[in-house]
Amino acid sequence: FCYGVGGLIDEFFFRASLLADNQPTYGTGGLLWASLTLALLTLPVVIVATEEALVAVPNSMREGSYACGASKWQTIRRIVLPRALPGIMTGLILAMARAAGEVAPLMLVGVKKVALDLPFDTSFPFIHPEREFMHLAYLVYDVGFQSPNSQAAKPMVFTITLLLVVLIAALNITAIYIRSHLKRRYAPQHF
Repeated sequence: FCYGVGGLIDEFFFRASLLADNQPTYGTGGLLWASLTLALLTLPVVIVATEEALVAVPNSMREGSYACGASKWQTIRRIVLPRALPGIMTGLILAMARAAGEVAPLMLVGVKKVALDLPFDTSFPFIHPEREFMHLAYLVYDVGFQSPNSQAAKPMVFTITLLLVVLIAALNITAIYIRSHLKRRYAPQHF
């Protein structure tokens, strides 16, 4: 299954490189494969958050919408989704924060200590998903545990770790802000 899907993705995104030198990107490290791996790892978090947000919408609101003559699609679009959106967005942002700290799967699918060619540049197509990339959490692992002089590397490890913690805290604060903003926006109006 994996080889078939990888081959199909290669044909879809990298047809020119397959025709030119017959070198598939599947099985080599790269930004595309790392993003797909992290997407699969964070998908359960998003699914559970979405399910819980949809269940949290009271049935009385759904039934009231049906009683007013709304169809099922209108009820979903105008009643259920707006009320569930804060929970869905929170789950999505928390999954992104979790993915920002993942190291182990990235070590297997293309992260490098020093990437000579970054996946982004100024020439078209601007994003090159087949290229290897760098990741802060991998740098913490590499400098902290693989360095011959780990005592001298401690300040760098602490600084990188602080940057990761600030990044994840910023994502969590963003999730809280979006959730509270959407809750205020879609709160039931009292007469």
